[in-house]
Amino acid sequence: MLSERAQAGLSKIAVVIPVLNDRDHLSRLLTTLLRYPDLEVIVVDGGSRDNPHELSNSATFIQATNPGRGMQVALGIKHATREWFWVLHADSIVHEENVENIGAVTTVSQVRWGRFDVSLDGSRWEYRMIETLMNWRSRFTSICTGDQGMFFHRDILIEIGGFPDQPLMEDVEVSKRLRELAKPYCNTSRLGVATRMWETDGVFRTVFRMWRFRIRYYFGASPDTLYSEYYRHK
Repeated sequence: MLSERAQAGLSKIAVVIPVLNDRDHLSRLLTTLLRYPDLEVIVVDGGSRDNPHELSNSATFIQATNPGRGMQVALGIKHATREWFWVLHADSIVHEENVENIGAVTTVSQVRWGRFDVSLDGSRWEYRMIETLMNWRSRFTSICTGDQGMFFHRDILIEIGGFPDQPLMEDVEVSKRLRELAKPYCNTSRLGVATRMWETDGVFRTVFRMWRFRIRYYFGASPDTLYSEYYRHK
């Protein structure tokens, strides 16, 4: 049961979910989110073959011209009518505590953007290490990742020229721009993250690949080049 404060805050929030062939995970996420009808839920499809629009009549489905998570999120934000945007991946596992906290955040004037701590949905010791390092790293650097359920007030996105319309590393780029204006609010309510990527590609191989892409991006590699290489190997 949500507090009155959190319940009132939900009417200010649009949830934006970029998807590409994520039907099963999206179905679970929508089942959770649609328990809270005050939320605006926007699903941006990058060209799925599994007909995600069939899952719900309550969410808004938008068809993107091309796949690319940053481009899909930017498109969803353009269509949103609320003052706060909460970006979730299709395989995010949302708990009532997360909804309580995001609703309450909208009433705190000092908060302009932020993210959640994460908990990987698996029992292996490697996942405990990865989630701990993810949470610590974002606190130390103010660079957050899409898995962490990033959220933004409309005004601060306007100040940086909008959400980065790029196919990869959009989470790193938006964090870099936003941290110049305000530190992220690090919500300790743990958002669940499915481990499908690590299970499919291997834990350490996945970690190594993502850090290699981040380092290359830091040294100037274009998002388009990284996107084509990333999805060529998936």
